[in-house]
Amino acid sequence: MDFFQVQDFMKQMHPGKEIKYCFDQKCHRVYELVITDGKANPIHHVENNKVRVDVEGMASVYVPIIPHRETYIHEAMLELIKSAC
Repeated sequence: MDFFQVQDFMKQMHPGKEIKYCFDQKCHRVYELVITDGKANPIHHVENNKVRVDVEGMASVYVPIIPHRETYIHEAMLELIKSAC
């Protein structure tokens, strides 16, 4: 499933409950730092291979997904990398 199919599936499985989706450190698969002409690009990518799903009244679960990319500004990406070490 991709990220959007997981959202649809969870809404069908838990109608009327609040559902939150989060990509945390356990979801990150690849950090892509983009360098252009020897300088850091202002936008970088993180590829996730799972998503954390929080359903109201239930424990969080990590659902495997087809790789999903997010973009981060340079400063935020550096913080992600520092916190992963």
